[in-house]
Amino acid sequence: MNKPARNERRKLTATFFNAIASGTVIVSLVAPFIGLGLGTMQPSADIVNIVGLSAFGLMLAFVVHLVARDVLKGLEE
Repeated sequence: MNKPARNERRKLTATFFNAIASGTVIVSLVAPFIGLGLGTMQPSADIVNIVGLSAFGLMLAFVVHLVARDVLKGLEE
């Protein structure tokens, strides 16, 4: 396979991982508010659990983003 095609494949893979990371950030930050607004989550839910799960989602998104950056290290000139 030639270099330009290989580079484009790597870029596409990195974009895929970065999209997953972006979606994880949105879900981990917005989902608790939607749950409260729709009434599917009780207002008396433990705030520590909500914040902890959101922080876990943010850390997971950061790790997936780092994977995307690592994929781009293999680009050839």
